[in-house]
Formats: sequence, C-alpha cells, structure tokens
Amino acid sequence: MPKLSVTVITRNEADNIAAALESVAWADEILVVDSESTDETVTIARRYTSRVSVREWPGYGAQKNHAAAMAEHDWILSLDADERVTPELAAEIQAVLAGPPGAAGYRILA
Repeated sequence: MPKLSVTVITRNEADNIAAALESVAWADEILVVDSESTDETVTIARRYTSRVSVREWPGYGAQKNHAAAMAEHDWILSLDADERVTPELAAEIQAVLAGPPGAAGYRILA
C-alpha cells in the first residue's frame, strides 16, 4: 500500500495546529513548514511530529512546493492549519490508497 505524507504550512497557527495534526495522526508522515511564527505554533507542532521546519515566507506557492519537496512519500495531502480531516474522509483516503490508484491525483471538495 502506498504511504501518505501530510504537509501543513503555518504562521501563527497555535490555536489551530493541534486539531489539524490530530486529524491526520494516522498518516505515515506529517511535515510542518512554519514561516517564523511568533506564537507557540512550532512548539505545538513538535508534539505531533519531529518533521518541523522553520523558514522565511517566500510566498504561498513556494512554501507549499517546499513542503511537498520535503515529503518522503509519493502521495501527499496538503492541509491548511484551519482544516480537519474527518474520520469519514480519513477512511476514504485510506481506501483509495489500499487499491490500485484510479487517478494521478485527487481533489477534496467541501
């Protein structure tokens, strides 16, 4: 079964990051790329993963791409700190990964 990396880019997301990371605790890898937060975002993120990187903000696309480049697995879920993966969505993602890929990528619509 393919493995899943979850990437989250942050800046001053102390109020959101724990719930976001808890919602993807089942993933094979979690990476957080922080843009020099001045709150407790990095400290909180490190409770959930050792893969926390802090770097200057180069722009939204560049930061997302940097996080994806750090991922060790081919399948990547890019999550925002204010988003949550529901148990139903987690089960659907895991079911997709358990079978042969039906697509080269997927988009999650609310």
